[in-house]
Amino acid sequence: MGDTGGSVARGTGTFDGAALRILRQQAGLSAARLAARVGTSKAAILAYEKGKRVPEARRVAELAGALGHPDARALCPPSPDVDVLSLELLRRQRGLTAARLAEVIGISRSTYRRIEQEAWLPSRGRGTVPVRLAEVLGVSLRTVTLALHSHPSAVQRREQATEHLGALFKRAHEVGMPAVVDPDEDDLLALAALIGHPAGVVCRLVNQEIGNYRALLKERERYTAEAAYAQNDRERRNAEALLAQTHHRIESAPQAAAGFLADFLDDAMTFRQWRALVSLSGAGRRVERPEQGVELHESFDPDVWPGLLDRRVNGRPLIRERLDTQQDVKYYSPTDAGLIYYETSREVYGALYPRQYAPPPQRPRVRYRPARYPGRVG
Repeated sequence: MGDTGGSVARGTGTFDGAALRILRQQAGLSAARLAARVGTSKAAILAYEKGKRVPEARRVAELAGALGHPDARALCPPSPDVDVLSLELLRRQRGLTAARLAEVIGISRSTYRRIEQEAWLPSRGRGTVPVRLAEVLGVSLRTVTLALHSHPSAVQRREQATEHLGALFKRAHEVGMPAVVDPDEDDLLALAALIGHPAGVVCRLVNQEIGNYRALLKERERYTAEAAYAQNDRERRNAEALLAQTHHRIESAPQAAAGFLADFLDDAMTFRQWRALVSLSGAGRRVERPEQGVELHESFDPDVWPGLLDRRVNGRPLIRERLDTQQDVKYYSPTDAGLIYYETSREVYGALYPRQYAPPPQRPRVRYRPARYPGRVG
């Protein structure tokens, strides 16, 4: 793939020509010498440095390598006013074209383009694509998920999802009426299309969210009564503070639910992975993986374990692996972080995979609980 002559649109738009000149001078290389190393002309190098031409991603990687840098970050710095790096910038910093990155992570170029341009993950392998992207781009999974979450298209989809959820949540205010959504309702179908999942799956999760929302309404009524009938100023102030917090949660519930549904479904374990974690955490004991070639139960498929081993919550792994050298077999067991994640995720995974019963873990109930939602694993 050749250089572009003045076409910034086809090249690396974040490329810093001044940084190239400084790094070249620090390396003691002339423009002609650097050009010879990367297989281009002296005029092209000078044009890059002056901002008149922009190199393609592959050329950026070659320039960085010739200057002694493992990747192209020094040549493609982010804008000072950017807090979250885009997926496109992360790719260009590694000197990768979209086609090459798609090939490495095992998806089509059109699928990757949609990820980069629309933050839209493919339905197949949805939870594993960000993991592979993070590995190839040399960044943390959290960096990739933040890049996807902050993409303008993703933000717009969440805003639209918030409107549909706000309409669906209104039924929770109807006194004496069940607050249940049907899969064929217009707002539910529109929400499912925005999130990119089947209406039946989204319906189960939305009904769970409406149940949680109605519980907040009950709390508001209780705190309202406590503030009205307080016996002293201290009780009244405490009740009013709790009432204000609950009111804020009610007001922000549609927006919070929209973000949660999109994030959770994008990062959710596969059915087989969740069933394996249920077996590990519910049984509370190590589980042996037999040798390759032995017929395995689906939940103990060897393909399940790499995905589980790669998953982190708050930077900590969900499961651990140990090799028994005497028997030459591997054992898996949940970490403390994995047990906490399992316990706090049982409700939402129960709605996602209703066929899989998830019993309470066989250990003392944990005192510490994260937020009500397990959040994105990263």
